[in-house]
This record gives sequence, structure tokens and C-alpha cells, in this order.
Amino acid sequence: MLEKIKKSFLFFLILLVSSFIFKEVSDYLDKQKLLENLKYTSNTIENFYLVSKSDYTYTLKGYKLLEKRNKFYIENPDVNYFGEKGSFNIKSKKGLYDVKEKMITFYSGVNFKSKDIRMETEYIFIDTEKKIAYNDISTTIFSENMTTKGRNLFLDIDKEILKLDKVNSQFRGKDG
Repeated sequence: MLEKIKKSFLFFLILLVSSFIFKEVSDYLDKQKLLENLKYTSNTIENFYLVSKSDYTYTLKGYKLLEKRNKFYIENPDVNYFGEKGSFNIKSKKGLYDVKEKMITFYSGVNFKSKDIRMETEYIFIDTEKKIAYNDISTTIFSENMTTKGRNLFLDIDKEILKLDKVNSQFRGKDG
């Protein structure tokens, strides 16, 4: 059971890496001045697919990407991350990246999946500078033999701290 908790924690750390992905997307778009050169009336890109390859590989796809006042609104963001320590996917119905604040918000049906765990919540904030993720609502974490529910998710990637308040865990045996 302790091993599963360690694996779950590792994949939450990977979640924060996705915050850096959005930062890279923003920096890339700033450098390329891509959105400034578009002639759409509302600066909207539809059905986009972005691939990045560096020390790690990720893809970002979505239905719409809209830039307004240093904020990128993303409809149906879908991020796939592939790295040395594993891979994961995070989806939601809506996403927002604030360039000034370096803050990513996934909201409306957030679903995080990795090899060993799945997490569901309604929204999560990711501070890319402080390398923390948090919310103040209910979060459910599913693994092969355990379901954990709690509130007030807090994850600090540098200190390797994961906290949930009001935790309720259900452990299932091999038959259950």
C-alpha cells in the first residue's frame, strides 16, 4: 500500500510538469508573435495541436485557443506528457493560462490519468513559478486497490509534499 502511495505521489509531481508545458507554450507564442500575425477577428485558433520535444515530450491539443489581455483561454485542453519517469494525460472542458501571473487553471471536469492512478476534480490551479498545485474543493484519487477522497489539495513539487484535508480512503482487496 505504501508503494502505491509513493507511485501516486510521483505522478502528482509529474502533474506540475504540465504547468511548465503551458509556460513553454506561452513563451513560444510570445517569441513567434504567432497570435499577433493572425487575422482572425477574435484571435481564435480552432482545432489546434502543438507538439514540443526537448528534455521531455508533450502534446497540447484543444478545440479553441483564444488570447485576450495576456491570458490564453483553451476549450477542451488535452495534455499528454512523456518523460523519463513516466507519462500522464490531463484533460478538462476549459483551461486558462495567465501569462503575467504564470498560473494555469484547469476547470470544469478535470481528469488526470497516469499508468497507476486517476484523479478527478472540478478545478485545479497550478503556479508555475512556485511549482505548486492546489484547489479548495473535493478531489478523488483512484488507484488499483484504493479510492481516496479529500478536500483542499496542495502539492509542492520541490518539497515533495502532497496534502489533502478531510481524507477518506477505501482499500479494496484482490477480489474487490
